[in-house]
Order: sequence, then structure tokens, then C-alpha cells
Amino acid sequence: MSAPAVTVVEHSAAPADPDALLADRFHCDAIRHLTRLALGLSQDSMDLLTSVTDRLRAAEGALRDPLTSDLGFD
Repeated sequence: MSAPAVTVVEHSAAPADPDALLADRFHCDAIRHLTRLALGLSQDSMDLLTSVTDRLRAAEGALRDPLTSDLGFD
């Protein structure tokens, strides 16, 4: 009776997630960590995060408020 064949793949030879590779290229630790946390989120979750981010930037004055800009309040 022979032993079953086992294939060992070294970590460096395993295919890497391109998004994770991109996240690892950020120099800022906080941005790199935030980006890695967002990996694997659904499109709906990403859209919600983008919407919240846009609203926060508008509140800081960095952007026009996306919910009121078409109403003429900006």
C-alpha cells in the first residue's frame, strides 16, 4: 500500500489576492489596515461605505453634500 500523494505549495508560490497585494503597497499603516479590512466586502457594503465617506467629507467642507447638492442648498 503506497502513501497518498501530497502536494505542498509554498506560500510564496500560492496565487495572491491582487487587492491584498495593492493594499500592502500603502505606506500609511492606518490606510493599509483600513484597506485590508475592506477586502471581501460586498458591493452593497462598499457602496454604503462610499456614501458615508462622501457625507463625512461634505460635513468637513471637503466636498459638496451629495444628498443636498441637487436641491440648491450648497
